[in-house]
Amino acid sequence: MPKFNAFGSLSKEIFANYNNSEFTFLKDNIFLRNVELKNMEILKMVSFLVRDKNWNNYDPKVLNSEEYKTKNDINFIFDLQYSDKLQKLIVKNKYIISERKLTFLSEGLFESDFWTNRIGFNLLLPLKGIIGKEVVITKDSKKINAKFPLLISPDQPFFKFNKIEYNFNKHYDVIINFKGIDFEMEDQRNWGDASYKIYSGSLLDPFPYKINKGKKFYQEINIHFDKKNTNIKNLDKKIFKISENPSLKFKMPKIGIKIKKFEEINLVKNLNFNFFYFIKDFEDNKVNKIEQTFNMPIYLVALIDHNKDVKSVVAQIYEYINNNKICLNKLLICPKIYLNSFQPAGEWPNVPNLSKYYMEAKKIFPDKLIVGGMVTNFTELNRKRPEDEFDVINFSITPIVHDASDIGVMDTPEDILYILKTLESFSNNKPIHVGPITIGMHHNPYGEKLANNSDNQRLEMAEFDPRHDSLLGISWSVAIFSQLIGKNTKYLTFDSILGHHGILAENNMKRPLYFFNEILVFFENAKVVPLNFSKEIYGLALFKNNKKYYLLTNVTNTIIDANLIEVNKIKQSYLNNKNFNDINENNFTFFNFFETSNKIKFEAYETKLIEVIK
Repeated sequence: MPKFNAFGSLSKEIFANYNNSEFTFLKDNIFLRNVELKNMEILKMVSFLVRDKNWNNYDPKVLNSEEYKTKNDINFIFDLQYSDKLQKLIVKNKYIISERKLTFLSEGLFESDFWTNRIGFNLLLPLKGIIGKEVVITKDSKKINAKFPLLISPDQPFFKFNKIEYNFNKHYDVIINFKGIDFEMEDQRNWGDASYKIYSGSLLDPFPYKINKGKKFYQEINIHFDKKNTNIKNLDKKIFKISENPSLKFKMPKIGIKIKKFEEINLVKNLNFNFFYFIKDFEDNKVNKIEQTFNMPIYLVALIDHNKDVKSVVAQIYEYINNNKICLNKLLICPKIYLNSFQPAGEWPNVPNLSKYYMEAKKIFPDKLIVGGMVTNFTELNRKRPEDEFDVINFSITPIVHDASDIGVMDTPEDILYILKTLESFSNNKPIHVGPITIGMHHNPYGEKLANNSDNQRLEMAEFDPRHDSLLGISWSVAIFSQLIGKNTKYLTFDSILGHHGILAENNMKRPLYFFNEILVFFENAKVVPLNFSKEIYGLALFKNNKKYYLLTNVTNTIIDANLIEVNKIKQSYLNNKNFNDINENNFTFFNFFETSNKIKFEAYETKLIEVIK
């Protein structure tokens, strides 16, 4: 019998707090996170990454590390080896945190020929204080006036620059100089990351590329902060006040779950899912006859060969549905080649306009919902925007494309509102289906395959993530759910029944996310009211059968005190580290309430279901 771990196995992440007279930050092994200047976050992250040809990150060997202070400076030195059986790079990285200045320097040597997609520093700029604001880009000594994008840019907002200048939150002028190579910016919100990312090199250049043995490596970044507003107050931490946004009221979306085999439907008869999400690869010529008839609504995702005639493709789908007596509810036709990612400015495959598939499907299935969009991330939908010949628009969510750390994953809910706003700009207000929504990836558009995670680590591009069966998996799912609620969000699919992204183990034991899905289906047809936004506590108010509920979660690893506004008495249930083992003992449900006051405490990554007592 499997045993689930509350925090998704032990993490290798080691966070240490540092500060000088101006800056506070976290040191995350060889990276810096949450860099704050006078308690204002000015950098989400500083990292140095070496990618292979599948965009997987090398895990460096730390040959030596030092840290020391000189007056008001904090200095870090890392000697790092990036290597596998075929290639090796040795670098010495220096980080210097001074008064209103940050310096990041890397010098090294390629000890073999080295194939890579990208090597170098990455800066993650927070959205708050700069989104939509003016910025000056310098390219080859030429200054260009621009703005940080408000809607999510499908391609890179700024290419091949060596200097960037902007004002941060009206408090500081920020000047960033780059040496050694041109840098570029992409809109990380495409992948659910709440940041703009500045990275070394350019995606306009061919990749992967080879660097010859014996070549030296050099990059340097200098960041200067010039104070413009002297009246900067430190922000005090207070008790969180949880209140509703009364101007926004929505209906609970229909909830689906992913299946790999139709027989899996028999395993969840006690959960009233509205539909079942099923992918059929029509490039695979195997005849998969479904032996049992299931009179349940099916959302069929058809992966098709774009080289075949559109009419013959749709006819093949019709034959499959008819022969297997599938109760079709929704149909997404997606050329299988579009499981891969294509740069907006790069070379694209010769694929028929997607509207041709949608129009033909409407003829053959006139009373069914024809879905447009992509099977994979919002990034790919944003780059392949369908035309107006569909009923529903589709994309999926995974948070571990770029940053698989706990901080990185739990930061992604902040981005969802930007995704929805951008989607509204080109979807003609069509209903939205989002799913699957899981920490682990289902497809890797950016490489040949998903990353092998046999060691159960926090790993980018991995199919299996150990936090799936943990408090973090539930907390992240609740936070994403709370942010996805909107006027056009009509359908959501979070997990699978079985497998890496499942809610049941092979012996039908209930896994942690079973209880999250149990909440979702319980609130079918409920009225949903968003709460005022907080980066630490996410949640919703839900109204069903003349009762009011709150679904709340703490997405941090710290204890948080909170008050429910305009509520006196409540009944609550919770899941945290103290009672997590009840899941292993098959003795848990969120629908076992006890009475308490409106003053509530959240343990790390705790989720609560609360019923208000009238």
